[in-house]
Amino acid sequence: MSNNESENSETDPQVAATIELLEQLISDRTLLAAIPQDIRVKLLSLAGDLYEPDLSLRRKLIKDQRRSDKNEKTARHQENLAQAAIRALRAKPVFVTPNVFPPELVEGDEINDEINDGLTSAAFVETNKEQHCYVCKVKYTLIHFFYDQLCPACAEFNYNKRGETADLSGRVALLTGGRVKIGYQAGIKLLRAGAHLIVTTRFPRDSAMRYAAEADFADWGHRLEIYGLDLRHTPSVEAFCHHVMTKYDRLDYIVNNACQTVRRPPEFYRHMMELESASITDMPNNVRELVGAYEGLRGYNMLPAGEVEALELAGLSPTTAPGITRSAELSQAELIAEDRDLPSHL
Repeated sequence: MSNNESENSETDPQVAATIELLEQLISDRTLLAAIPQDIRVKLLSLAGDLYEPDLSLRRKLIKDQRRSDKNEKTARHQENLAQAAIRALRAKPVFVTPNVFPPELVEGDEINDEINDGLTSAAFVETNKEQHCYVCKVKYTLIHFFYDQLCPACAEFNYNKRGETADLSGRVALLTGGRVKIGYQAGIKLLRAGAHLIVTTRFPRDSAMRYAAEADFADWGHRLEIYGLDLRHTPSVEAFCHHVMTKYDRLDYIVNNACQTVRRPPEFYRHMMELESASITDMPNNVRELVGAYEGLRGYNMLPAGEVEALELAGLSPTTAPGITRSAELSQAELIAEDRDLPSHL
C-alpha cells in the first residue's frame, strides 16, 4: 500500500466522524451548551475559518489550486509529447541514422498522394495545450506520431521527406563538415542514394570511425573518402580545391555545412586529439581505407602514393598547408583570450 493510500484510509473515518458531529450539532443546537465555553468558541471559530478563510489565506488557496491544475495540465501535455518517436531517438546516447535500407524510388505525384493520405491515416494524439509549429507558426493540438514540434501538415510533409531518396549513382558530391549531426546525416543519405562522397572535417579519423560503424557500411564504404580540412586557413582551402579539380573529372554537388555551429574553445575538442595523432596502423582496415587518400596528402612518408599527391597540392608542401596536414591540431590553437580560460564544465 502506498503512502497516499495509507493516509486516505486513516483520514476518511476522521472526516466521516467530523461530518456526523456537525450534523448532530446542527440538528440539536442545545448540544453546544453542554460543551465548555472555551472549546465551544474554538469549535465555532475553526468552523468559520474552514467555511470562509481570511483574505490572505483564500488567495493562497486559490493560487495553490491554480498551480496544481497547471502542473497537472502540463504533465498530461508532456505525456502526449513523449509519445512522439523523435523524442525516443533524442534520448538515445547514440543517434541511429534512419533508412538503413533505402526506400524504393517513387515519382513526385506518388509522394504528394502519400502526404495527402497520411493526413487522415497517420496516428495523432490530442493534447490539451496549443502548440506553435516552428515551421509555419500555426497553432495546433494534434501531435504527430513522430514529430512533437510540427503541426499535422508540416509533420506529414517532413516525415515523407525524411525517407525520400533518389538514384545518385555515378554522381560525385562534396560535403563539408560531415562528421556529426546534420552533416553526418546528409552524408549518409547521399551514400545510400548511390553517390560518391567526399567529406571534409577537422577530425577525419573520428569521422571515419563513425561512418564505418554503420550497419550497411559494406554497401557504400568504397564510395566514401574523408579528408581533414580546416576551412579557416585559406591557402589550405585553395590547395584542397586544386586537389579535387585534379583528382576528379566531375563534381555534381557541394553541400556547404561546415562552419555553421557555435564556436567551441580548444578544450572542447582536446579529448579527440589522441585518436587523430595516433599511428594510423592501429586503426581497423575499413577505417584506414576511408582516410587513405587524405593521409597521403598529409605526408609522403605515410603512404607510397603520398609523395605524388602532396606535390599536386598547388605546389604547397605539408608544412605550408596546415589546414590540411594538421586540421585537428589547429582546433587547439588559442585564438582569443577566452581560449586560455578553462571552463569548469569542460
